[in-house]
Amino acid sequence: MYRFCWLMALLLGPSAVWAQPADAPAAPGSAAKEPVIVPPKLTKFVDAVYPPEEFKAGKGAVVVMQLTIDAEGAVEEAGITQSGGAVFDTAATEAAMQFEFTPALIDGVAQPVQIGYRYVFEVKEESTQKAVEIDQEKPTGDLGGVLLEKGTRKPLAGILVRIEGGPETVSDAEGKFRVAKLPVGKAVITVDDDAFYTLEDEEDVVAGKLTELTYYLEQRGTDPDSVTVVGRRVKKEVARRTLTMQEIRKIPGTQGDALKVVQNLPGVARIPFGGGGLIVRGSNPGDSGSFINRHFVPIIFHFGGLRSVFPSELLESIDFYPGNFGAEFGRLTGGVVDARIRRPKEDRLHARVEADIFDAGFLLEGPLHEGATFALSGRRSYIDAILPAVLPDDANVDFAVAPRYYDYQALYDLELGDHRLRAYVFGSDDALQFLLDQPVGNDPSIRGAFRNETSFYRLYLAWNMRISDDVDHEFSIASGKNRLFFAGGPDLFFEIDSLITTVREEIEVRWGKQFKLRVGLDVESAIGDIEIRAPSPPKEGQQPPPLATREILRIDRAFNFLDPSPWIEGQLKFGDLLLVPGMRLDYNYTLEDFAFDPRLAVRYDVVKDAEARAWTTAKAAIGLHSQRPSPDESDATFGNPDIELEKSLHVSAGFEQRLSELVELDVVGFYKHLYNSVSPVDDQQVKLTNGGTGRIYGMEVLLRHNLKERFFGWISYTLMRSERKDVGDDDYRLFSFDQTHILTAIANYKLATSWEVGARWRFVTGNPQTPRAGAVYAVDTDVYVPYGGATNSQRLDPFHQLDVRVDRKWTFDTWILTAYLEIQNLYNRGNAENTIYNYDSTETTNLTGLPIIPSFGIRGEF
Repeated sequence: MYRFCWLMALLLGPSAVWAQPADAPAAPGSAAKEPVIVPPKLTKFVDAVYPPEEFKAGKGAVVVMQLTIDAEGAVEEAGITQSGGAVFDTAATEAAMQFEFTPALIDGVAQPVQIGYRYVFEVKEESTQKAVEIDQEKPTGDLGGVLLEKGTRKPLAGILVRIEGGPETVSDAEGKFRVAKLPVGKAVITVDDDAFYTLEDEEDVVAGKLTELTYYLEQRGTDPDSVTVVGRRVKKEVARRTLTMQEIRKIPGTQGDALKVVQNLPGVARIPFGGGGLIVRGSNPGDSGSFINRHFVPIIFHFGGLRSVFPSELLESIDFYPGNFGAEFGRLTGGVVDARIRRPKEDRLHARVEADIFDAGFLLEGPLHEGATFALSGRRSYIDAILPAVLPDDANVDFAVAPRYYDYQALYDLELGDHRLRAYVFGSDDALQFLLDQPVGNDPSIRGAFRNETSFYRLYLAWNMRISDDVDHEFSIASGKNRLFFAGGPDLFFEIDSLITTVREEIEVRWGKQFKLRVGLDVESAIGDIEIRAPSPPKEGQQPPPLATREILRIDRAFNFLDPSPWIEGQLKFGDLLLVPGMRLDYNYTLEDFAFDPRLAVRYDVVKDAEARAWTTAKAAIGLHSQRPSPDESDATFGNPDIELEKSLHVSAGFEQRLSELVELDVVGFYKHLYNSVSPVDDQQVKLTNGGTGRIYGMEVLLRHNLKERFFGWISYTLMRSERKDVGDDDYRLFSFDQTHILTAIANYKLATSWEVGARWRFVTGNPQTPRAGAVYAVDTDVYVPYGGATNSQRLDPFHQLDVRVDRKWTFDTWILTAYLEIQNLYNRGNAENTIYNYDSTETTNLTGLPIIPSFGIRGEF
């Protein structure tokens, strides 16, 4: 069995705190008498439980404690003075609280004292030899080898290897083991561990030789890639949702895409046709943003929301903030998704290839040289090869370039002592080109060639430095191009090319466990060219008339902007109370406007369990948030160059309740007041002003069963109301994406080691619609111009859909093959996504969403 070096008690005479009896004063006129001190002696020692995961990894630690021993010799308190890590601290403290000592004596009187105590955890490579008599005259041989995880080939440490009728040993940190001087002949070997299936083998022991073996052990339970997303940083926001990578991969309807899972969390509304944008807590899609390593990226999903632009396998964590995010993020009044890239694996070379009905991709990662790791990955869709072949012959669409997308990533990560350097290159490219042979609907302008291209790339550099044990520094810069191109028919054209650079500087200072200060600078800048030939875009809630009746505006100019934003945030811990005050100053040089945004979050652990873990936590936050208007809104031709920053007040409060070790309940109520919002006005000279307001309020509930071997799942429910009021409106009206009820239920169950099944059911209130009351024929343009009723006064039918998924895994000695079948919209419901009117608006029909869609995918990895 394993052995580790037990503790050594250090009675720290100079550092011990001794109590002088009150009734023993020195005699008047004489020198004080030195007390006679008899230190306590340990009479009962309790072994600490070595944290199993740390033992398997071959990790050790030293924990120094200050023990308070009462007058009876019992340990009253064990305080950590030198931490060995949370799991080691807990193990050492639990053992020390059970120690028993002889009482400390001062002048013969038992007194409470404090002593220093040092506990050493150490994994030693040694065998526990059973008493086996071996005839020294008979020949012997050795057995040795290595234990690897089946499929991944990861070395397994701390695994017991037994020889029937002989000795036993434990694998070391590299998975290696060796048993010496075994009798020649057959030897029965048993490899046993709770986390793996027991392996038995029979081998020949050869005289005077070492027989080397390689055993591949198969896991009993969870996926070896069950990496926790988030969880290392202090939880300080009112709502930050976290998942594990294993959960992400198995959720139906997401194709294993981590960023698509965000769309199933509370506070996120559903976009028609499963689009890739984010509508968070009733805000416009443009009011929420996506970040990679805290640097803003223009898009996070490919065409139609089918896939995110960054592979899930390279992500370390995903933070989703539906509101009240901290001071480090700004220029947004909605929500934030921040994806962090992990360090590539450094144990050996790894590779993964996968494909489904939409696209195929690869990942290659591993060590490069000492201290450095790398990763290369890419993905390309083949919808452009499939779609033209399946379209009917009488279709009105002739594709020159059918929808296609690809993305690519290259990562380099170097660790040198207290320094870490990272260099990433990643990018994305989407394209679509088709020809409409006949006009669409009532508008003859909607015909001809249509072309849409969206692309970006970034070069990211980061330098992390640990200045001291209590001070960290991080500097990062991301720079690259954005390109958006659209051409549709003779009257629609839009092209923007820009060089975007974002810079972040942060210093974190810690004073013990009670106080932390973070100070940073967030800068965003751009230079570029823009050319537009199009009518003014409709604002939210407006119903645009036919294109043929609208004025075509034109611009062709260069542009630039610079937005520097200093910020500061503190974390103050007072017992069970955590206060997180922060402040951010945003300045927009183009608008010559600034916003001062103070923020405050509070968390209080109301109830804790015996292990000092939060059982019930109350939380609340309040703060101001601001953002710049969209480019067209501040343009002199399309909008108003004197427009100002839009602003909002976020207020939220709720609680977290741990119902059991695996079940958690999270409830948050929220209110958002939108003000200084951009609003259209009935004025030929000034098209837009900051006179709009809005109010959004509701409640989010997340009941979650965390991953435990066979089952995980959650129920997410949002009750929400989102309303707007433009300039000149007397009353509030519904937001175009207002969804009163959003309910999502997800469950996944492992039937066996190789089989898993999952299901997702969603129910969403239908989006508001503005009904048409009729249409007037315009002779000069030969179209019917519709006129409508009250804005967003009707709703579509509710949306509901069931998605299911089955996973099958085959584990070979050196690689793993996984296949899945996913069926979206299993009962083939025709969900209404929009209302379609005939040419004169006298008849209607529903434009329904996607029908039942089966998807098959495979993944191979080693």
